[in-house]
Amino acid sequence: MNPGSQPETTREAILVATLELLGAHGLRGTTTRAIADLAGVNEVTIFRKFGTKHALVREAISSKLAEFAVESVAYTGDVEADLTRLVTGYEAMLEEFGPVARSVLTEVPFDDRTAPAVEALRAVVLTVSDLLVNYQKDGVIRPEPISTMVPALLGPIVMPVVTGYALMPQDQEAYRLDAETHVKRFLYGRAVGG
Repeated sequence: MNPGSQPETTREAILVATLELLGAHGLRGTTTRAIADLAGVNEVTIFRKFGTKHALVREAISSKLAEFAVESVAYTGDVEADLTRLVTGYEAMLEEFGPVARSVLTEVPFDDRTAPAVEALRAVVLTVSDLLVNYQKDGVIRPEPISTMVPALLGPIVMPVVTGYALMPQDQEAYRLDAETHVKRFLYGRAVGG
């Protein structure tokens, strides 16, 4: 193994363990000892790389959201393809990140030491907003406030995950979102000439 790749592997293992434990135990129930054990590293390694638990939590959340934005949000001029890629990527991220989303929305913003991680979520929302605004400028999507468009597009994806499917039908498979159908429903009434 290349010695240069070891720190990234260790770093990634720590970030993945952090997200997994946040999802399982929430912010307060996640300890650096548990993160170290799950990542297969010494607890001192966590403090050397990240400084504090809260800095680690911020980094874990921010890196996951940044990864999603890079992989799933892009303007190509094909509104259906771009929004389908966005919805598919967002749903996949939430399926993996799901339980963590509950912590990010219910615990992290209220802890002064981890609240800056919400900025990464805000950045993702702004990136999605920019994509929609570009299509509005192109005349492909009718003008509508972004404050209603983003929730209309992403809300049906995030709601079941954040609520743990508690508000959904008993059969979760019956609620599974089909990205292409969702995008077409989103665009219906918003698409020019639609």
